[in-house]
Amino acid sequence: MALAERIRKTREGAGMTLEQLARAAGVSKTYLWELEQDTDGTKKPSAELLLKIANALSVTLADLMGLPSVRADNRAVEISDSLREFIERMKKLKIELTEVEIRDLATTRFRGGQPKTADDWHDLYRVLKRTVADE
Repeated sequence: MALAERIRKTREGAGMTLEQLARAAGVSKTYLWELEQDTDGTKKPSAELLLKIANALSVTLADLMGLPSVRADNRAVEISDSLREFIERMKKLKIELTEVEIRDLATTRFRGGQPKTADDWHDLYRVLKRTVADE
């Protein structure tokens, strides 16, 4: 689907008129109309303009552009006692795990379960580090 059609369909899906979207995005109604009519893709709006339109429509830039994307899960992650013990062990070894590493470990599941001991977490951590280092 062309950008023109995605903008129009997203705008209509949001129940917005051209004028409402133009005002919300801070662009001229005429230019927005031209973008929606540009089925050949000859207009090349800037990334900044497309971001303004996407924000006004409450969608991501990737959604507006029709690009593949993933949604990050921002919910709180529960850290088990054994993982907490492993994190403390690493601190004693002067290895500070990043928040991303801790989150990745805490959300790792294997056959529906997680490591039960700090030693098991350490083994998993080493495997993951080796795997990432090999890439």
